[in-house]
Amino acid sequence: MRGFKFIWIFLSVFFSQTLFSQSNETENEQIWMGYLTQSKLSKNYSLWNDTHWVPDSFYIIRTGLTYHFENKLKTTSTLGYAVAWFYPLENNETFRLEQRIWGQTTSVHASSTFNFFHRLRYEARFRKTIIEDRATSDYNFNYRLRYLFQMRYNFDKNPKTGNRFYTLASDEIMFNAGEEITNNFRFDQNRFSLGMGYQTKNMSFQLAYMKQLILANTSDISKINNNLQLFIFHNFDFTSKEKSPK
Repeated sequence: MRGFKFIWIFLSVFFSQTLFSQSNETENEQIWMGYLTQSKLSKNYSLWNDTHWVPDSFYIIRTGLTYHFENKLKTTSTLGYAVAWFYPLENNETFRLEQRIWGQTTSVHASSTFNFFHRLRYEARFRKTIIEDRATSDYNFNYRLRYLFQMRYNFDKNPKTGNRFYTLASDEIMFNAGEEITNNFRFDQNRFSLGMGYQTKNMSFQLAYMKQLILANTSDISKINNNLQLFIFHNFDFTSKEKSPK
């Protein structure tokens, strides 16, 4: 019962935050598709790759090298590079290119049925300058700080297959910083998600609803996106398996 009370408190607090609204906002409905992989290279290293596509919004490819610490919290640190394309503004035709250098640290603590996941991410964002619907050779620069907390409830495993269903709730808050940002530091986004998934030995299939609140960098114009998320998580193991003696 304590676990369910905790879920109710968590959902109440964060859902109320994402319902924050302003008079000068717009609201959209979107489909968000993602494919995320982790390829184990050795005991302590793995390769992270993920790609996301939101039609009429953006497409991003991200890669990184991850180091796995040997501790109870399953801490990892990743350093990587990403490239993104943002769809043109209304009545325009030019996509905005963005290149990112990013790094993150994650940790997990778990009970028999609950997983609690924390992620702190840094992004250095180089965004192509567009003037009169034409891309120039210049880039704007700012950086972003992101913190994600996710709570996951795991149902019992299928005794024959080892597969199981799970539910999740998460919230991520983001802040932009830099010379081009109002006051050099400003709230950027809040992403609140509710969903469920199905986990096999090497893959997970996840369906979620995300309410995304975005605030412009230099004005009080805000936007709310209601996203239907379809994610696939895929784990690969390229480490050599030690053969047991005959």
